[in-house]
Amino acid sequence: MARNLWQGIDLDELEYNSENEKVAFDNKGKKIYFENSDGAWKKWIYDRNGNEIYFEYSNGESYWAKNEYDIRGNKIHHEDSHGYWEKHDYDPKNNLVFYEDSNGYWEKRKYFDNCIISYEDSDGYWSKSRYDLKGNRTFHEDSDGYWEKSKYDERGNCIFVEDSKGRKEEYRYDENNLMIETVNLCSK
Repeated sequence: MARNLWQGIDLDELEYNSENEKVAFDNKGKKIYFENSDGAWKKWIYDRNGNEIYFEYSNGESYWAKNEYDIRGNKIHHEDSHGYWEKHDYDPKNNLVFYEDSNGYWEKRKYFDNCIISYEDSDGYWSKSRYDLKGNRTFHEDSDGYWEKSKYDERGNCIFVEDSKGRKEEYRYDENNLMIETVNLCSK
């Protein structure tokens, strides 16, 4: 008699649990087999990063996905049995700089010292930011008309914020850099 094996597990030897289900997991704790009391089942396979790359149902439906990664472990390409695909590009500092998919959506990002300084996407949204030498965001604006200005003290604490929604605040800190007061400058 042929054994019913799935990834080294004999499925015929699995016993029903208290919910009247058969369940099996791989050595990383990922569910690889599930069967309910009426005999309907689902099987899974995962890639080395734990991403689902294949599943199959007892009714014959199945799905596969193929992912490619760069040497740093970043996903650079995805495609699946439904015709969907994604492309991801990274800069030398491991920041995502470009994304596109088979639905026509894309995103572009530019960085300075790992801080996003500009972003745009295929839906027409964009944003731009400026940072000081310590990496604090000092200005931000976007295509929705929102803008925000910030100032920082020599210890990197945000001491002032003003934005397009009417917020205008000062912040005060103690000797341990803990914020102790927020002053709403709009109410003066």
